[in-house]
Amino acid sequence: MSSKMPRQFPSPTANGDPFDGIPTDVTFQIMGFETSEEKTSGQEKEVMLGEVTAHKVILGAFSPVFKRGFFGPVKDVKDVILVKQTTLEAFQLMINFVYNRDIDWNIMTVLELYDGVNLAEKYGLPSLMEEIKIKIENIPLTLEGLMDVAHPAAQFVQFPAVSDALLIKCAKFLKEKLATSPKILKYVANLSGSGQEVTIVKLLSLMDMQDCENCNQEECQNGKLLKSMDKFIPGCKLAVNRGCTGWGANGSKYVDYVFTVIAVTGPQSVTLTNNFAKPWPGQQAFGIGYQNIPYFVYKCD
Repeated sequence: MSSKMPRQFPSPTANGDPFDGIPTDVTFQIMGFETSEEKTSGQEKEVMLGEVTAHKVILGAFSPVFKRGFFGPVKDVKDVILVKQTTLEAFQLMINFVYNRDIDWNIMTVLELYDGVNLAEKYGLPSLMEEIKIKIENIPLTLEGLMDVAHPAAQFVQFPAVSDALLIKCAKFLKEKLATSPKILKYVANLSGSGQEVTIVKLLSLMDMQDCENCNQEECQNGKLLKSMDKFIPGCKLAVNRGCTGWGANGSKYVDYVFTVIAVTGPQSVTLTNNFAKPWPGQQAFGIGYQNIPYFVYKCD
């Protein structure tokens, strides 16, 4: 049996937080900057954004950084600790996660989530890192709000495990929504002067790198012939080659159907399923050509 302690301490009681009524012994003062009221000066002054209280022993149990800081040979004996270069929301998120409290992820911005990633890295909390990574990867995308997601990801390149997947997701979404060059150019032009130019260039470069999801080719092969067995990739969608007298040019009943590759079953044989479930149910094996003319073309649209 594993001797490792689970992440959760006592489950919430009927009265709520099980740690209610137990005095906290450390207060974190989250420091940040606010712009001076004198707009002409453009100066910022450091202020306290808020306070977060906790129990040293609980933080030390979950974080090796807190453990060293509170209980190590050079422990910090202060009861009030200043925290800089983060936000109040992100620090509270980290504390809530450690205490197994309910977290409303939906109200958090992408930037706040990345602040949480930064804190998870700083304080050695891999479970928090993984939880935020999952939340970020599942953020719904819209064309109007795409840069609000992609721009923070491009700024936090020091966390490739989180940012790379999100940027690729954004690039794929942009490619799907802006399928033609004129639409892409218009979208890029609208971002001119936004301060997000570097991010859109990054997305455009990733769009060029994305293989077609159907044919797995960098340049989409839609409508092109499948001339060899290595092209029949499971999951790939196909249509009949209308130039093949085997069943295309002669107007057979298969000519308008879409097929999906199931498996390569022989040197010149492939198993397909008909996406229209007719004229046969299930799967059926076919050759790949007739009189050296391929039966199939890619169906990527």
